[in-house]
Amino acid sequence: MISDSEFIEAELSRCNKCGYCMQSCPVYRVVRREPSVARGRIRTLRAVMDGDSDLSRPMIEPFFECLLCGACTVDCLGSVQTKELMVRARQAYHAQYGQPAIQRYIFRKLLPNPGRLTPLVRLTSLGKRTGLSSVARRLGLLRWLSPTLDVAEGLVATMPGAFLRDRLPRLGFTSPKNTDVKLLRLEPEQATGPKVLYFIGCGTNFQLPQTGEAGIKLLQKAGCQVTVAPNNCCGLPPWSYGDTEAARQLARQNLDLMTSLDFDLLVTECGSCSGFLKHYAELLPEDQRAKALTERTRDITELLAELSLPKPMSKGTTVTYHDPCHLGREQEVTEQPRKLLVDVGGFELIELTESNWCCGGAGSYNISHPEMSQQVLARKLDHIAETGAEIVATACPACIIQIGYGARERGWQRPVRHVVELLAERHGLSVDDHR
Repeated sequence: MISDSEFIEAELSRCNKCGYCMQSCPVYRVVRREPSVARGRIRTLRAVMDGDSDLSRPMIEPFFECLLCGACTVDCLGSVQTKELMVRARQAYHAQYGQPAIQRYIFRKLLPNPGRLTPLVRLTSLGKRTGLSSVARRLGLLRWLSPTLDVAEGLVATMPGAFLRDRLPRLGFTSPKNTDVKLLRLEPEQATGPKVLYFIGCGTNFQLPQTGEAGIKLLQKAGCQVTVAPNNCCGLPPWSYGDTEAARQLARQNLDLMTSLDFDLLVTECGSCSGFLKHYAELLPEDQRAKALTERTRDITELLAELSLPKPMSKGTTVTYHDPCHLGREQEVTEQPRKLLVDVGGFELIELTESNWCCGGAGSYNISHPEMSQQVLARKLDHIAETGAEIVATACPACIIQIGYGARERGWQRPVRHVVELLAERHGLSVDDHR
């Protein structure tokens, strides 16, 4: 019934039902239900594998409630890969009962085809900026179409008039000659760093272009040649929902594009994208190109921490840092962002209690499970308030949107910013923050 049964059996056998996962699961700390912690989910999955239970939605709803944050695996004595198990269970559910049509269309028709996706997002952006979407929300139109659309409309304060890819020409990018691929390239004043292929993620391109702009300008200042290619979505959204075939399709398309190009490192400022790009070798184990790309992939905070950047133009201001799950726990990139904030940005860092706990964003979890997401977020916001920091920093667009939403709901004046935005400001690099 569930694919990869050998892998699943091996993982299930390592759970000794000790309950250590209970202390680190954000969802369990909210609902306090045994089926909603890793141990309970594994027990349910065992029942399904043994034929003692079916894959009905009520039975496996805890599988879909999982944030896929991976915290339980860290505390597990057997290091059970619960996140991987949940994805396979979701895949099995869709195989048996079918995948929602709109979800399948997005994952298999829109994400692999930016020519279709971008115009639709432009329309959404226009509606948000002109107020038409808020009118629809007040009238209940979005809720009538889908409760999750009503929630999604309120998550962002506004949307940009120009996406990141729209901004590249005025940032100085030009088209290199003698190439069959539609590339754009930005040369540094002095080439002292590696040749970087910059991966533009969906969240950065469509919602936080100023973050990508800041990252690109920092790389140029550090002496990197920056090339942008027409990449697709990394594949994390469909994988998270159990549509692994759609994720593989996107990964193959990206591999076909990127492995033909000349670059030293593949870099992105999205902690989720960098984490999933490094997952390509596991997603496509038969493709040697995936392993080679994984070895050359870096999160931008990893790379900037190794490069030479001048001292900040100003110092002071307190900041606290939230570790994105895909960057901190999955990639073990925790010290580099902090080092950059202090040494390159000149900020005073105040450590955040439970800094590596999920904020409840988890991609589109805040849309699919809004009430749960907000309860998880509340715990994060309480700890942020305890720091008294003037700024909240993180390194993932999804976290910025989620924590920023919570900050607005609480009426905070405390900005939520990406590390690279803060560094760019401290180095006098102007970034268009018009959203």
